[in-house]
Amino acid sequence: MDAETDALRQRIEELEAELDKARLGHTGGGDTLASIQEMEGRFRAIADTAPVLIWLSGPDKLCYFFNKGWLDFTGRTMEQELGNGWAEGVHPDDLERCLAIYISHFDARKEFSMDYRLRRHDGQYRWISDKGVPRYTSNGTFIGYVGGCMDIHDQIMFSEQMETQVEERTRQLKHSEQFLQSILNTAGNSIASYEPVRNPDGRIMDFRIAYSNEGRLVPGTAADGRIAGKTCREVYPGIFRNGVFEKLVKCLETGQPNHYQIDVRKDGNIVWYEASVEKLNDSVTVTTRNISEELKSDLQLKDLNRQLAIQNSIFKHSEENANIGSYAWNVATNELECSDNLYRLIGYQPQEFIPSFEQFLSFLHPEDRHQAIRDGIRAYETKVIVQNIYRVIAKNGDVKHFRLSGNFIREGENHLMIGALQDVTKDSELSDALHKKNMELRRNNEELASFSYVASHDLQEPLRKIRAFSSRIMEKESQHFSESTKDYFARIIAASVRMQKLIEALLSYSGTSGVNFKFVETDLNSIVDEVKSDLEELITEKDAVVEVQRLPILSVIPVQFHQLMQNLIGNGIKYSSPDRNPVVRVGYDMVEDNDGQGTFCRISVTDNGIGFDQRYENRIFDLFQRLHGRNEYEGTGIGLAICKKIAQNHHGYITAEGTPGVGSVFHVYIPTNVVQQ
Repeated sequence: MDAETDALRQRIEELEAELDKARLGHTGGGDTLASIQEMEGRFRAIADTAPVLIWLSGPDKLCYFFNKGWLDFTGRTMEQELGNGWAEGVHPDDLERCLAIYISHFDARKEFSMDYRLRRHDGQYRWISDKGVPRYTSNGTFIGYVGGCMDIHDQIMFSEQMETQVEERTRQLKHSEQFLQSILNTAGNSIASYEPVRNPDGRIMDFRIAYSNEGRLVPGTAADGRIAGKTCREVYPGIFRNGVFEKLVKCLETGQPNHYQIDVRKDGNIVWYEASVEKLNDSVTVTTRNISEELKSDLQLKDLNRQLAIQNSIFKHSEENANIGSYAWNVATNELECSDNLYRLIGYQPQEFIPSFEQFLSFLHPEDRHQAIRDGIRAYETKVIVQNIYRVIAKNGDVKHFRLSGNFIREGENHLMIGALQDVTKDSELSDALHKKNMELRRNNEELASFSYVASHDLQEPLRKIRAFSSRIMEKESQHFSESTKDYFARIIAASVRMQKLIEALLSYSGTSGVNFKFVETDLNSIVDEVKSDLEELITEKDAVVEVQRLPILSVIPVQFHQLMQNLIGNGIKYSSPDRNPVVRVGYDMVEDNDGQGTFCRISVTDNGIGFDQRYENRIFDLFQRLHGRNEYEGTGIGLAICKKIAQNHHGYITAEGTPGVGSVFHVYIPTNVVQQ
């Protein structure tokens, strides 16, 4: 196309030269005007039929001619394009560059070639290639430029599209290379390609490392950093001593792949590697993998298997010693696996029969089978351990009692019931005997309580007569008695009073041992107010102070709790120090039980009395235990025993802290969730 354009441009120049001569001849009286017009017509005809856009400019740089191809392309008239009008169609981004090239080459009278975008008649800017050549007359006079333009828009677009595709393919290829390299780098294996290094005779003396992923090194080698391009003698000198070099040579010469293991010592440790070598063209590819952890895992697995075998042996002996058997039942397949000792417990030899759920039910006593099925369903639905005692008919016909427990677990798609059973025949027999003994003991206790109550009332009647007759004799006959006789009568009366109080205390203690108690939501403040009212005479006599914190509402046995508080507050006043007035403080707080049994209301009764030695903190709650003489302080030795019994009746307990000469603190722990029994 360029050759055709140049030829066309040359022909136009020749016609233009002839036209110039004709004009000059006409001016000097030469050719006629008709011949000039004929030449101009021939010039325009050739230019207008040319397949390129043609323009002509004069020495003043202004264009004075555009062929039909140009005008058809731009859709403008000759008048619009003449002069610098053609520049209006140049793309604004290209105009400055286009004019600069045109003017600079015009001034230098040099050919130029430039590409720019020219607006087509439909408004689209299209790339054109414009080539301008200076024009001269036959005598060498410069007369302007002639130019030819071709539409190269499609070629440029195609070229750009191809460049974009090439760039995209290049980017994809680079990404693929990076991805492959990333895979190689993260594979955990060392992958390398070795090219042989031969001597003049062609014998392989060494290998050069052509490639290695990330330049990875096998630990313990001599080289540091990247290793591509180095020889094996530089990087892995050990392969010339451990036989690996010979394996590489053999693989390259025979084409047969090879697999081997090597160990590398580093810092006193041995690292094991597994390697494979394969021939690839005139090189070998070596893949090396660290298998130290695998070998270590194999050793650990063997050790675990050994330990498991030991544990299984221990488990079997433990089952035999504890009369226990174990089982696993697959619900889906109805497969039942039993330990050897389970067979023995029901009188069979291990593996004497193939176990199944139906056969297991057949061993159960007919009256226990439905309960066993219900327990199994409950274990399946709740996924908790369910246990119960069932009667099992052994091979010899004996009926044994077994405690069976089990729960369901999920193992993949299977539901397994895992459990154990224990021969508790002797325990059941002992339990039955113990139950009978407890029932007998309960009847005896009830009879003893009835006897104690009757006996106590029968004893009180003669005591009342002794006191009454002794008091009457003292009132009427005391003036006739000697001092010793009066003393005897006083002792008789005092002894009968003590005996009366002891019997009343025994009756009170016996009453707290009953079982039919009624718990009532009770405001403890009202109970303490009643106790203070009952002890008003003693409080006044001792000039005592009783301080009470606001107490809670609690579920208690009101009568017994009244007795508990009266005993504790009364003791705080009664066992007072002779050198100070008694002060008794009653308060409470909520505490958590150390054994995780729940929340307790701790009621504390603190006094400033004579106190006690902490060594006797447990002894003081026993029946008839006194830490002080009868002549020093009155008492029967039963009051604190009653307090202990009342606390136990409330499912709680009582503790004491004392310091001689300072005072004591009694803590009563009552659970906040007491349930009436």
